[in-house]
Amino acid sequence: MTRETAVSIVISNCKFPWTSLPMDSPSAPSDGNTDVTTDSEVAPVETRLATPDDAEALGRLSQELLTFYGLPSRYQRSYLTHAIANGAFAERSGLAILIATVADEPIGFLAFSEIFALATCQQSIFIQDLFVARKARRSGAGGALMLALARHARERNVGQIDWTADPWNSKAARFYEGMGPILKSEKIFYRLTQDRLNSIVKNAI
Repeated sequence: MTRETAVSIVISNCKFPWTSLPMDSPSAPSDGNTDVTTDSEVAPVETRLATPDDAEALGRLSQELLTFYGLPSRYQRSYLTHAIANGAFAERSGLAILIATVADEPIGFLAFSEIFALATCQQSIFIQDLFVARKARRSGAGGALMLALARHARERNVGQIDWTADPWNSKAARFYEGMGPILKSEKIFYRLTQDRLNSIVKNAI
């Protein structure tokens, strides 16, 4: 089990203090770095829910995300495409993905899960990943994806959105603080890997 210091952030009651995200602010989601500055000569960013047809593009973006963190990709692109198409879009995956495109080319994604928060008795969203390709870091895609998620949450009467950010990612912090979230800096992020899970179950037998 790994124990990492992470910043947990929540927007509660989905009372977002903006109608559109500031496109001239540097943005760096928890899984990438996106400077969201608009350019009148650049095609507009569009967002939509991803489908299995987007699996290849999501695999490419996922590999770039790993590169951003200095992590090797365990799989070939073809396997990633297959795994995403059959896993991310499976009925029991619990995952939904917003994808950002420019001129129909996927340039970023936001993966999230919607759950029922037992303690507060309300629907809640947790952002798993938010990433924009390096070549699109000044397109406004990060802001467009967060705005699309905010609209999705409001339409579904979601009470809060939670996510984490790396403490060292100052661009992400500036971007997120522009939305007015509640910072939950006392949170600690834990993860059990498959090897550790197997060990726990084996030792309990």
